[in-house]
Amino acid sequence: MAYNKFKKLEQLQKDFGINHLSRTWISTTLPPFQASTLLLQNLEEAVNEPMFTEKARSEYVIAPIIKELKRQNPHKMSSFSGYEFDVDKSQNLNGFCDFILTTVPNKLDITSPIFCLVEAKKDSIEKGWGQCGAEMYAAQIFNEREGTPQKAIYGCVSTGFLWCFLKLVGKELWIEPNLVPLTFQNPQDVLAVLQWILDESVVCNTL
Repeated sequence: MAYNKFKKLEQLQKDFGINHLSRTWISTTLPPFQASTLLLQNLEEAVNEPMFTEKARSEYVIAPIIKELKRQNPHKMSSFSGYEFDVDKSQNLNGFCDFILTTVPNKLDITSPIFCLVEAKKDSIEKGWGQCGAEMYAAQIFNEREGTPQKAIYGCVSTGFLWCFLKLVGKELWIEPNLVPLTFQNPQDVLAVLQWILDESVVCNTL
């Protein structure tokens, strides 16, 4: 579980020379996302579930959001939940990741990862930045080794109801200061950002 050893952003700078900065990078004119009836029903049923644990929020909120994105993009992506992603143990770039999205559909192994999602521990978004950044950097290295370099690697730290998006470009980690909220009645704003990130990857020829 080495990724979770990166508790602070300063560790990324010290170990890998990755600089972090607060930077608005998400488009302010995102196309609307039409959530399916199935997702809305699932979230409606989740309203009365206790949401006091990370596992509950993952099961009832985060996982359904990722499934919805995949459902509406079946030929664009694959998703992996709780998979081991060992890239370089000597640099502590190994361990299990909460969610990884790739741009190769119908795969049983991680290929061309573009997005890493970390579930916030104890509802602290900030404490997840270091781990998410480490997973994103590992994805960057992985793609370069496989001959499929990406122009950017994306990430997110989420409590389920607040989503903080990150973008790694070279050795710069951009942290979007505007958190995107999610409610049981309105998951569309978060899904619109996820869809835009997926589409941006396609436009930038990162498939």
